[in-house]
Amino acid sequence: MNDNPSPHDIPSPPDASPSPDAAASPQAPASPDVPAAVERELPPGRHRVLREQLMREIENRTESADTSRPVDVRPLWRRPAFAAPAVAAALTVAVVIGSAVIAEPPAPNVPKKGDPSGGVLSDRRAAEVLERAAEAVGKRKPPTIEDDQFVYIKQEDYHWKMDEDFMRSDCDGTKEGHPYGTQEFWRSADGKHVGLAREEKFGEIVNRRLHVLPRMKGFITSYRQAEDELPDEVEDMYRYLYGAKAGKEPKAGDKRADRKAFAKGAELLAGQLLPPKTEVALYRALARIPGLTVYEGARDTVGRSGVSVGLAGWFNDYGQGRSRYELLFDERTSAFLAFNSVNLNPLDEDCESLRVGDLVSSEAILKRGVVDRVGERP
Repeated sequence: MNDNPSPHDIPSPPDASPSPDAAASPQAPASPDVPAAVERELPPGRHRVLREQLMREIENRTESADTSRPVDVRPLWRRPAFAAPAVAAALTVAVVIGSAVIAEPPAPNVPKKGDPSGGVLSDRRAAEVLERAAEAVGKRKPPTIEDDQFVYIKQEDYHWKMDEDFMRSDCDGTKEGHPYGTQEFWRSADGKHVGLAREEKFGEIVNRRLHVLPRMKGFITSYRQAEDELPDEVEDMYRYLYGAKAGKEPKAGDKRADRKAFAKGAELLAGQLLPPKTEVALYRALARIPGLTVYEGARDTVGRSGVSVGLAGWFNDYGQGRSRYELLFDERTSAFLAFNSVNLNPLDEDCESLRVGDLVSSEAILKRGVVDRVGERP
């Protein structure tokens, strides 16, 4: 079984406490020529900026480290909308030249400040919600997809750091390149034909060609590759999510392993159109992850309300802290709507913008289908 890596949780920063030897050694007398240090208050938001910069440095130095230690600092932001397509988008930007035209700014449709989107905790079982989703997919007729066709995906991306309603001019901040706005993709069904990405952000439309990329194990970029590589049996999918090797049991119950397994499954679901049998197995495998919660009335970035299944903990969210990753489903049809990250961290300084229940990020799937040509919509 091939591993499909998902981002690691950020380990805690190294202990900065002085060593016993250092504490025991006498301090050198201050030079009369050197003025004494003066304590100054940092400007609003500067603590958060320094924290995020520190976390980036820690991530760079410990990227390959593997530790089961619980994270006790605010981790960095991870694109909650799926890892593999995010990397694919980055590769696309690196190898293509975009052509832009000006369009009318889209009507604002993202949740605004003071409008929490996390819903209300329910006593419903996560396994029941996910089983309904699996049964709904199982009733659908499997699509007939030819190699020369294209999978069409329309989605709305949101991240709070790109939302002007949350940013304050009197606070320091950091800028990351988060996907934001409406995006359309035409991805080659077999991964061997040039596709198209169309992004609408801040009133501008940019078209980019999606070049053919070499197939890499664990990096799902096409429908055919999903058919070939992803498990379609529940037990196999369960082991796949946990990255369990042959002869080893999944580390279910290990909170870090549970978070990674849930994020891995959510990224698969949000990242591409999956073969029906694979999607069914994915829902049933996700249901076996311990610690899942159900929220009713949760909403995505376009305001659609539904029932969510999520897992709380320290995920890789830039400067956030605790959050809940959740999969949002239509209450009536059980169709998958969005992959959200919901803030669970209370305000702790003047320049903190998010309150408990606010969206950190959201990837709302608006439409998926199969078309014959690039630029065509189902």
